[in-house]
Amino acid sequence: MSKWTVEMTDEARAKLTDLLSRKEINNADVKVLLRWVDEMEEFGPKYIAQSAEWHDHELERDWAGFRSSAFSSSGRVIYRIDDNKIIVEVHRVTANHDYKK
Repeated sequence: MSKWTVEMTDEARAKLTDLLSRKEINNADVKVLLRWVDEMEEFGPKYIAQSAEWHDHELERDWAGFRSSAFSSSGRVIYRIDDNKIIVEVHRVTANHDYKK
């Protein structure tokens, strides 16, 4: 079984840093995000999608082709799957359901 790789875009990394500096997410949220990364890399997106814990779902409209997983009651990680490279690319981390592109 192939292992998956989670990569974060520069935009997502900057957004995460900004959310932390403004205290919109905290260290506990980061720990949950790191667990999401660990589980995604170990078990893959099908596992995450089927896990009730992550409330994972496909997105529509501007985000068609992307998925969202919850890391808190309102925090989301928006990502896409590249099957050819076995890569999960994180495009955004949001503290408040912000799906605007």
